[in-house]
Amino acid sequence: MHQQKTRIEWLDIAKGLSIILVVVYHTLLYLNFHEMAPALYTKISNIMAPIRMPLFFSVSGFLAASAMRATWPDFLRKKIWTFVWLFGVWSTARWLYFRYVHANGLVPSEGSDPYQLIEMWWAPNTGIWFIWALAIFMTVTKLLSSAPRIPVIAVGTVLSILTFGGYLPIELFTHRNVLQYFVFFAFGCWYGRLIAETLTERPLPFAAGGFSAFILLLALRSHLQPIEPGLWAFASSIAGLSWLCGMAVLMSRLKALRDVFSYFGRNTLPVYVTHVMIVAGIAGLIATLVEPSPSIGYLAAPLICVTAITLSLAIKATADRSGASWLYSPPVRRERAVAAA
Repeated sequence: MHQQKTRIEWLDIAKGLSIILVVVYHTLLYLNFHEMAPALYTKISNIMAPIRMPLFFSVSGFLAASAMRATWPDFLRKKIWTFVWLFGVWSTARWLYFRYVHANGLVPSEGSDPYQLIEMWWAPNTGIWFIWALAIFMTVTKLLSSAPRIPVIAVGTVLSILTFGGYLPIELFTHRNVLQYFVFFAFGCWYGRLIAETLTERPLPFAAGGFSAFILLLALRSHLQPIEPGLWAFASSIAGLSWLCGMAVLMSRLKALRDVFSYFGRNTLPVYVTHVMIVAGIAGLIATLVEPSPSIGYLAAPLICVTAITLSLAIKATADRSGASWLYSPPVRRERAVAAA
C-alpha cells in the first residue's frame, strides 16, 4: 500500500515538473517576442525541449490506463466528453481574450476570425492543443487495445522519429505533435505500470543513467552535426524521461519537495488552460513600462512564471467558490449528481 502511494506521489511530481517546464517555455517565447528573453534561459529551455511534452504524455498515458477498461459508453461520456468540453470552453476563452483584451503577438491571427472557432476542432493552432491531442490519443489507444502492442509501439516510434526529423511534410505543428507524441502516451498506458514499479524501487540508477545519457546525446548533437535529428530527439526524450522520472521518485522522499511539486502535479489543468493568456498580458505590460532588453528578462521570466501559475490556481479556486466550476469540468445533470450523492 505504501508503494502505491509513493508511486502516485512521484507521478504527480513528474506532472508538476512538466507543467513548470511548459510555463517557462511559453514565458520565454513571449519575452523573446518583446526582445526580453535572456539567451541563457532560452538555451536551458531549448535543452529541455525533448522532455517537456513526452513527460506530460507518458504520465497522462499511465494515469489513463484504468479508463481503457471502461465500456465504450462510459469511456466516451466520462473521459472524451470531458476533453471535448474543456477544449471548447478554453479555446473559446482564448479566442475572446486575444480578440478583445490583448492581441497575441506570437500568433497574431488568433481571435481574428470567428471561423477559427470551427476550424479548431480539426486544425487547432493554439496552446490548448494538448487537450485535443489527449482525446485523440485516448480514443486511438482504446481502439487498439486488442491489437498486438509491440507492433503498435514500433510503428508509433517510427512515426515519432520521422516527424521529429522533419521527414514528413506536415505544415501544422499540432498535427505533427500528434504523430510525435502518440507513442509516449501509448507506452505509458500499456507499459507504464511495469516501468513504474521498477523505477520506484531503483530511482537512482534511472535518474543517474538517464541524466548521463541525456548529457552525452546533447554533447553528440553539439559536436557531431551529421547525427540524425529524429533519432537524436527520440533518444533524448527517452533519456530525459528516465532522468526526470527517477528524480521525481527521489523528490517524493523529501517532504518539502514532495508537497510543493505534487501539488502542482495535481493541478496541471488550471495552469495549463490559463497561463498563456496571463503570460502574454504580463509580458506585454512589462514591455510598455520599461525599455525592453534581455537583461530585464533575468528578473521578468521567473516573476512571470510564478505569477502565471499563482493566478491560474487562484482563478480555479475562485471559479469553484463562485459556481463556475463548469470551466474545468462538464456540468453534471442534477439527477445524476443526486444519484451519485
